[in-house]
Formats: sequence, structure tokens, C-alpha cells
Amino acid sequence: MKTPSQPRAIYYVVALQIWEYFSFYGMRALLILYLTHQLRYDDTHAFALYSAYASLVYVTPIVGGILADRLLGNRAAVISGAALMTLGHIVLGISAVSPSSLYLALAIIVCGYGLFKSNISCLLGELYAEDDPRRDGGFSLLYAAGNVGSIVAPIACGLAAERYGWHVGFALAGIGMFAGLLIFLCGRRHFRHTRGVDWRVMSTASAGLPNWGWLSIGLIIAPFLVAVLFWRDWSGYALALVCAAALVILAMIFRRAGGVQRRELGQVVVLMLLGTLFWAFAQQGGSSISLFIDRVVDRNLFSVTVPTALFQSVNGFAVMLSGVVLAWLVRESWRGNRAVRIWGKFALGMLLIGAGFAILAANARWAAAHGQASMLVTVLGLAVMGFAELFIDPVAMAQITRLHIPGATGVLTGIYMLATGSVANYLAGIIANQTAQAHFEQGSEALAHSLSSYAGVFGEIAWGALGCAGLVVMLWLWHAARARKSALVSG
Repeated sequence: MKTPSQPRAIYYVVALQIWEYFSFYGMRALLILYLTHQLRYDDTHAFALYSAYASLVYVTPIVGGILADRLLGNRAAVISGAALMTLGHIVLGISAVSPSSLYLALAIIVCGYGLFKSNISCLLGELYAEDDPRRDGGFSLLYAAGNVGSIVAPIACGLAAERYGWHVGFALAGIGMFAGLLIFLCGRRHFRHTRGVDWRVMSTASAGLPNWGWLSIGLIIAPFLVAVLFWRDWSGYALALVCAAALVILAMIFRRAGGVQRRELGQVVVLMLLGTLFWAFAQQGGSSISLFIDRVVDRNLFSVTVPTALFQSVNGFAVMLSGVVLAWLVRESWRGNRAVRIWGKFALGMLLIGAGFAILAANARWAAAHGQASMLVTVLGLAVMGFAELFIDPVAMAQITRLHIPGATGVLTGIYMLATGSVANYLAGIIANQTAQAHFEQGSEALAHSLSSYAGVFGEIAWGALGCAGLVVMLWLWHAARARKSALVSG
């Protein structure tokens, strides 16, 4: 039987997703290096700003989703978000020459990401009828497209920054976002059936101004407010308020759930906690691991020095290449209790990320003995960590969508993204700071201190992840025992 083709509109969504990932991961690969090399921030300051940026990026989509649902529609929200991110990268390119606008540049990108991130998936969902069999294939295509952008971006932006300057690397990320926006706008006729701006609600007056006026004021003021959070290092307080609200919402969902539903919801909460810890470890890739590569890894390959930013592509390569292995290794067609499979996958994910950090810790100890760490071993550690990702988010998200609690799936998805995105990145900054090298340190003593810090922190992360894997295995065995007991009783 012939497989039905995807709607034409999806290819414009996919193109925009590729370039959005290109801009995000291209800038991400450069940011910590720019802060420490060009601006001469000490590690503690650089880690704090980097984690604040990465944390707020996952908070603003909550607001962006509300605006899309009530006022803008997904299409206008995505276009507005892409335009803001383009502007933010342009300002960031200027900041590479004059760093006075750095906080504002990051704030504009954060606001743009808020309008873009969750709404592009919702826009894709609008292209299909509820029972359209092509829906799953469309989302798989969107996911694969993002990985293409995340692979290419660090290579292109890293080489541009290395050869022509930081401003060119950041500008290239912005050009990519602008190219994606132009491609998307060229296909706007394919999106006429999707929900647009609700002009009736936009024209409704409240507190003396129409809603479009308040929206315009909000879009202008928001970047400056976020910039103040960066400047005053208040992002942690903002995150705490959002998390408190999320906990209240979670408690309300738990209260109205029934007995079986509460048991399933409790399982999801445990997955959230484990996922948060996993991503707090995994997000070291853009901060402490990046500086580890930059400072102590032998990056010479055939008489050419490989730019540090290029190593950020290893993760994307690993995710794409290992996807086929995952499909074969852990099939949903396996018979047996679903809960047992879920805990088994999570245990394997924790085991793999622990193994990846154990490899990096051993590499740091090798460097302490021989002067430099191995580039090949570093790539191996990063690849193992990338493979681990495939056992975490897809499993947790699938379990959330299986919950039979009316009106809770979307909210729980948002809370999961908040926990594993914002909270995890904030915690990642705290962890990364344990490897911080004092700004005044120089020479062999500085190198010895750095290697000791990297080996110690990476080793502690490895043991922590392995401990979590052990805990998950215990839950796995418990569910397996319950499944066998139920089978015997029913038999």
C-alpha cells in the first residue's frame, strides 16, 4: 500500500525548524567560549550567565503558548518569535564588538524563543486531522530536522568565529534564523487554513487600551525586563516563582485524579525528577565540558587545530545515528509489563550518561599524567552521552500522553519541560561552577587545579548517575515482581 504523502506545508515548517536549531545551537556553541575568551569573565560569572540564559529559554514558552492560544494563533506566534530571534542574534553580533548590549541581545533571543518553541509543534499539529495517520511521521520528520540543524550549526558558526571573529560567528547564527523565516513566509499560502490572529479579541479594550496595544507594549518591555534579570542575576528568583506555580498546578491535578490515575501520575513525577537530574548532568556539554575541551584536550588533527565549538556537533550525530539502534534494541513490540519497560529504559539512559562522564573523568586523569587529554576519548564520551538522551525524554513524554486525566496532558508536558529544561539548566550551572578556574590562576598550577576539578566533578556525576540507575533498577525489579504476581493471580 502506498504511504500517503505529507502536506506541502510541513516542508516549510521543517525548513524553519532546521534553521531555528542552527541559530540556537550555533550561538550556544560559542557563548561560553565568548564569555571566557573575549569578555574575560571568570568561570563563575560565565557559568552563571550561561545557565541563566539556558534556564529562561525554557520558561518563556509558557507565556508564548498562552499568547498563541488566546490572541496570536500558532502561525503568527511562530513568525513573531523567529523575527525576534533574528533581531536578537543581530544585536548579539554587534555585542561581540561592543559587549554593552550583551544582556539585551540574550533577552531578545529568550523572548523570541518563548513565542517560537512550543508553538511550532502546535502549528505542525494543525496541519493534520485528528485521525490523520500521517501525524506521527510529520513529528518524526520535525525532530530529525532539528538534529540536522544542531549538527551543522556548531561546525559552521565555530569555523566562522575561529577564522573571522566572534561577531561573524554570532551573525551567521542570525542569518540562518532569517533564512528560515524567509523560507517559511514564502510558503504562507499553505497555512491559510491554520488559526490566525484573533482580531476580535485583539480589538477588545481592557484598562483603557485594546489588547493589541497591551501586547505591543509587552513585546517591547519584555526584553528589557529579562535583560534586568541577567544583569542583576535574578533569574533564579524568577524561576522559583514559576516553579512554585507549577507545583500548585501539579497538586491540583493530583487532587482531582482517581486512584489509578494518582498511581500513574506519581510515576510521571518520579520520571520528571530523574529527567531533571539527567539533564542537569547532560547540559554540562555547553559549559564545563566545553571549557574542558578548550583548555586541556589535544585538539590537533593532522596539523590542524579543531575549534572547540565543533565538538558540540558530536551530540547531534550520536542522537541521529543511535536512533536506529534504539529502534532495534528497545522495541515497543516487546511483550511484558509496560512499567517494567519504562523503568528499564530510564535505567539504561542513566547508566549510559554515567558511563559517558566516567570516560571524561578518566580522560581528565590521563591529562594529569600526560599533560593533555585525548580528543578521541572525549568524542567517545560525548557520543555515549548523546546516545543516553534517547532513553529519557521520549519515554517520559510517551508516559505523560498515556495519562487519562482530562485537560492535564498539555499542562504536564509544560511542567516536564520546565523541570528538565529550566530547572535542569539552573542546576547545571551550579554543578559546572564546581569546575571553575579562578581568573588569576596561571601556568602549571592552574592546569593542575583544573584537571583535578574536572576529574573530580565528572567522576562525582558518573557515580551520581550510576546511583540513580541503581535506584531505577530497583523500581524496575519491583514492577517486574508485581507484574509476575499479577500474572500468577490472573492465571
